[in-house]
Amino acid sequence: MDNIFGSQALSLRPFEPDDLPALRLYLNHPELAGRRYIAWRLPELAPLSASQVEQYYSQLQENQEGFSMAITLGESQELIGHAECDWGWDPHCPTLTVVIAPAYQRRGYGSAVVRMQLRYLFEFTPAHTVSAWISSWNAAGLAFAQACGFHDSGRMRRSGVFQGKYCDTCVMDLLRGEWLAGRGG
Repeated sequence: MDNIFGSQALSLRPFEPDDLPALRLYLNHPELAGRRYIAWRLPELAPLSASQVEQYYSQLQENQEGFSMAITLGESQELIGHAECDWGWDPHCPTLTVVIAPAYQRRGYGSAVVRMQLRYLFEFTPAHTVSAWISSWNAAGLAFAQACGFHDSGRMRRSGVFQGKYCDTCVMDLLRGEWLAGRGG
């Protein structure tokens, strides 16, 4: 069987302690402010200290209701982002998160990671729908999810404030049947 968590271009692997400096570097990039989708106990907009990144790393290691993976480039194994699958209380309806460092965005890496995550979830777990929760102000994130085959399935109105204005949380989802139809199966 081929490696569902990797290709020649990139791979998904568990985070390691050596990843902390690179993780802190890209999580603190100004272009990711509000779009780094990290644990709610940490500030989404403010820069993260080394100890906060260590706290986030610890939370990743302790997650019992999903998994978080480092996204690395081919042979160099350079850390360029993170991917999460979280099924919370129901493994039939997991959520996805993909964050790519700004220097590596718009090169197809995020789409490749989503394909890996969807393949894993739909072929090896009981998932029948996969969702992504994206802030309404994040037009690029919403367009990305749509390009990956996700559909608008609802929203939580006024669920947050961004730049002094209320924003919604948009829920996008993809059903197993839609995924199978999209890959010719």
